[in-house]
Amino acid sequence: MQGIDLTSVYKQIFNSTVVAIGITDTAGRYTIVNPAWTNYLGYSEEEAKNLKISDITPIEDREGSDLSFSRLVSQKVKSIRTTRRFLNKAGNTFWADLNATALYDENNKICQILGLFVNIDPQKQAEEDLEKLNAQLTLANKELHEAMNKLSVMARKDPLTQLYNRRVLEEVMQREIQRSIRSERGLGVAIGDIDDFKKINDTYGHACGDEVLKQLANVFRSKVRASDTVGRWGGEEFLFVLPETTCKGAMVVIERIRKAVADIRVNCSGEEISFTISLGLSYQTESPQRESIVAEADKALYKAKADGKNRGYCYQKLDL
Repeated sequence: MQGIDLTSVYKQIFNSTVVAIGITDTAGRYTIVNPAWTNYLGYSEEEAKNLKISDITPIEDREGSDLSFSRLVSQKVKSIRTTRRFLNKAGNTFWADLNATALYDENNKICQILGLFVNIDPQKQAEEDLEKLNAQLTLANKELHEAMNKLSVMARKDPLTQLYNRRVLEEVMQREIQRSIRSERGLGVAIGDIDDFKKINDTYGHACGDEVLKQLANVFRSKVRASDTVGRWGGEEFLFVLPETTCKGAMVVIERIRKAVADIRVNCSGEEISFTISLGLSYQTESPQRESIVAEADKALYKAKADGKNRGYCYQKLDL
């Protein structure tokens, strides 16, 4: 290193580096700072000599800063590397990577603390922006997922009764027909229709009619078997798919539903009303067909209506 003035080299580095350098005494008072330090913090070199570390630390961060500084001074640690916030003269904060190290005198006693930091506020801001964007995307994805689920439900459920709609019932019937053919077990399909529903709407209004439909749906859900499917076929008509059962077993379900409906009471404009339902069942055992099984159920329903309503018939048991 002959011919090189190290003192001059160190001075040039100290004055030209983009790394902020600040040296304090063991009480945290600044004794010397470099131009990068003054540039980041907005204080002159002379002003810096009247400052302590706490003066350039946001109030909410001072307790942690004091603890780290005391650990250095007490020699519990030799150095500290951390990412922390600094408070500049204008009162604004910025993020920086800090490296602090104890300096020793000739007696190996701590005499000063050297702090080096680099402003990383742009990177930190970019990270925060990215985190916010990720949070927004996560929320948007969640909302989109919920919306898709709602649309899926809306596509499959009747909005008023929350029972399956006609499209789903068609799918279920086709699936159960195929299963019936494979298993060689019978399949029942029933249609139920509220008796004199138009009279309820005309007398008490459509709000009451809607409540009747909702109460009816609750009864259907509670009275069919777990393997059965019920949905709104249209208007005040409901369709039941009763797989893997006997004709007698299907009629037990139909009769249970009919009796439960007759026990429903709905409050309409202060008046308690009741109503009944008529049901028609078709039970097929050999290669059931969608068109014929629904048509037979409809004919049995028509017969139940014609015979006085509030009853359930099986097409295969009728003399038509």
